[in-house]
Amino acid sequence: MLSHTQLSSAMQRAITLAHRGPADDVNPQVGCVIVDAHGQIVSEGFHAGAGTDHAEIVALTNLHPGLDPATLTAVVTLEPCNHTGKTPPCADALVRSEIGTIVYGQPDLGEQSSGGATKLTTHGRCVIGGIESRATRDLIADWRVRSNIAESGIIAKWAQSLDGRLAAADGTSQWITSAASRRHVHTQRALADVIITTTASVATDNPSLTARHPTGELLVPPKDQPLPVIFGRGSVDQQAVIHRHPALTYRGLNAAPRFAGHDLAADFDQLTDLIGHRPRVFIEAGPTFLNAVLAAQLADQLLIYTAPSLLGGPHHVVEDLGITTLAERFNFAFTGIHRLDTDLVTTLRKDH
Repeated sequence: MLSHTQLSSAMQRAITLAHRGPADDVNPQVGCVIVDAHGQIVSEGFHAGAGTDHAEIVALTNLHPGLDPATLTAVVTLEPCNHTGKTPPCADALVRSEIGTIVYGQPDLGEQSSGGATKLTTHGRCVIGGIESRATRDLIADWRVRSNIAESGIIAKWAQSLDGRLAAADGTSQWITSAASRRHVHTQRALADVIITTTASVATDNPSLTARHPTGELLVPPKDQPLPVIFGRGSVDQQAVIHRHPALTYRGLNAAPRFAGHDLAADFDQLTDLIGHRPRVFIEAGPTFLNAVLAAQLADQLLIYTAPSLLGGPHHVVEDLGITTLAERFNFAFTGIHRLDTDLVTTLRKDH
């Protein structure tokens, strides 16, 4: 596995390449480099504008056929697309290439083009998102404004059984879903600017909330890790693991920021002050907080991991949302359904 320094260096080169594309195009500026096991660039490319090959395709075309693709890493400024427009999906091309690792900076938030990284994960590729997150965000900021594509949002995530339970009747919940699903969660953490938990979750689980490899090493460097934030009025042990989160150290903080949660909408608005822009927020919390967020209709996206098992019992994921009749229901639109090992991962957007 390449070091964080090597991946950041490759991403910086990809950003430089991206700037060679037109700045006012209907498509975003995207750069791609392919590096070998030593971090040396063996191919590169950029998107020259609508109708031309995407950056990944250019880099793959320029790649020497004698190289072992399993040892290579493709580093792309934007998540590989997952739809057919004027060109075929880049995610499919990367699957066919058999390149072993795909690294990207920003998620593709397009309603039709998103989901490429998840597809690559389902095909057994090692996928890392969020490298050089600020620089890759800045790269496409103007394009997102021109395209009226939301820069970020609030993502409510949970893992459940087929019958919508978070845990068995005795409260045991580790692990409902597979190792593949848990690896996917860590990629989603790395893409977030803020990761939210609650005082209850800290007291019960003492989570670190870092984005990690299965080996325990950080998936992305501290500057690209999500900032942990705690909601709730309960006490929090000053020795809790969350206070040693590397994103806090990077920002010069000695404890995770806290909000009481009396007014969730107002509190979420204040997260912008912590980050410097409207953040991508990832919620990892228990059902009480999830229900509050859902009832207030604050979740822009849902990320649901479903295991093929039945648990029964009292630990429902979603309980009372204040809905009394079908006409009051909260509607979401499916944006992706993928199989991860034995599980399904489902993504949905708020249907305004």
